[in-house]
Amino acid sequence: MRKVGGALVTAALVLSVGMIALPAGAAAGPQCGGLTSKVSGKSTVITLTKCTPATATGGSGGGTFVSSTSKAGTLNVTVTWAAKHGTTKGSIKFATASSLGKCGTGTTTRFTITGSVTGGTGTAVKTIKAGQKITASVCSGKSLTLEPKTVLTL
Repeated sequence: MRKVGGALVTAALVLSVGMIALPAGAAAGPQCGGLTSKVSGKSTVITLTKCTPATATGGSGGGTFVSSTSKAGTLNVTVTWAAKHGTTKGSIKFATASSLGKCGTGTTTRFTITGSVTGGTGTAVKTIKAGQKITASVCSGKSLTLEPKTVLTL
C-alpha cells in the first residue's frame, strides 16, 4: 500500500462536512467520528462513519478523490451521504501539522484541515449549510484516519 498524501486528508474533511480538532462529542453541530481511506490506482476512496445527526447524514458518507503526495493545498470535495440523504460540497485547505499529536505508530504526517461548506443537496443541505466551517485533524501513514479522540466537524 502506498503512502497517503495531503490531498487525501483534505478529501476526508470535505466528505464529512482554525484547525482545532475538537474532542469526540464536544461539537454541537454535524460531525463524524470515524474516517478510513483506501487507495485504488490514482484515486483515494474516503469513508466517514459515526456521523451525526443521522437525519442529515444517514450515519455515514464517502467520496472518491485524486490521490496526491502534496503536504499542503486546497481541494473542492463532495461527500455523498448514506441512505439517499444527499451530498455536501466544500472547499478545504490542508496543511502539515508541526507535530504528530496523538496519532499512533505508523503515522508519518498529521494534517490540519480547515474550510467551509459551499453547498449540497437533499436532506443534508437542511442541516449542513453553506458557510459552515469544516475542521479536522488527520493522521496519515499507509492510510488516513482521524487523530484519536477527535472528530471531523461541519
